[in-house]
Amino acid sequence: MENVINYFNYNISLEHSAIIQYLFHAYTIKDENLEKDLEEIAREEMKHLRMFAHAVVMLGGMPAIDQRAEVFLEAPTIEELIGFDIEAEKMAIDVYEKQLKDIEDPKIKKILERVIQDESSHLHIFKALQEKIKENISQNNQSNYLDENKTKIVGILNKHIQKQYKAILESLYESFILKIKNPNLSDEIEQRAIDKMKHFGWIAEKMKDLGTKPNVNLPSIGKLEDQDDIIKSQVEDQRTISEEISNIAKSVENKELQWILDRIAKREIHYTDLEAFLSRKDISDKDIANIISAFTVGSMFGQKK
Repeated sequence: MENVINYFNYNISLEHSAIIQYLFHAYTIKDENLEKDLEEIAREEMKHLRMFAHAVVMLGGMPAIDQRAEVFLEAPTIEELIGFDIEAEKMAIDVYEKQLKDIEDPKIKKILERVIQDESSHLHIFKALQEKIKENISQNNQSNYLDENKTKIVGILNKHIQKQYKAILESLYESFILKIKNPNLSDEIEQRAIDKMKHFGWIAEKMKDLGTKPNVNLPSIGKLEDQDDIIKSQVEDQRTISEEISNIAKSVENKELQWILDRIAKREIHYTDLEAFLSRKDISDKDIANIISAFTVGSMFGQKK
């Protein structure tokens, strides 16, 4: 199964790049309908990454969550930008179809077949979006250019965006590693990663409104595997991130951004009792169900659904 592990770890890097590319395009394109379509496709790519990562762990490997394929973030026009997304889908389909021919295990093939089906749908959607953009340009007799305003906010927000990105990747890795050893803790940490994705999106969306763009450079991550070390790291992350974001909120003048940052700071301390809770020996499934937040990915842009 070593070849499958290698294949799926490469696939993780492809899905990782697609998530970042599509979300970045959504953050920078000022079109609400396009934002929603791109966000929905990015959600499905997140599911694919999760499927590949869980399969790698089940096969005895370590998920390559710290790897990312090349991303194409900017172009002169929105039409060209969507063209990058079309090429990404074509490439993924080609890679997965070749892997499918080289794999015999029916369970593994089923994962690839599901992902190929999704990617084919994404390709169809992107092509339709590109045609719609062409029609709008023709009707308006003008090019649909991206906003090229230079960053107006000091680097502190992008520095925090990088920390959130790092924490998301580390939490996902820890969740995948713990899925077999401790499913309850794995689910809890995965929910924290989802929460941080929301926070990342809220800040990135506000940065777009203010004329700036999020820094989505791939950060270096730590890979913890011991359960006690993971819990300790998660608890420390909650404390330091909450304090940091509170300080940032005090330093900004924009009231809407300040409100968003305050909200994030309060959400980051939601699990401050995680360490004590998980160290108890009398935890029942009902206890777990009661304390784990019913968070969903929701709108990464803070839009009302």
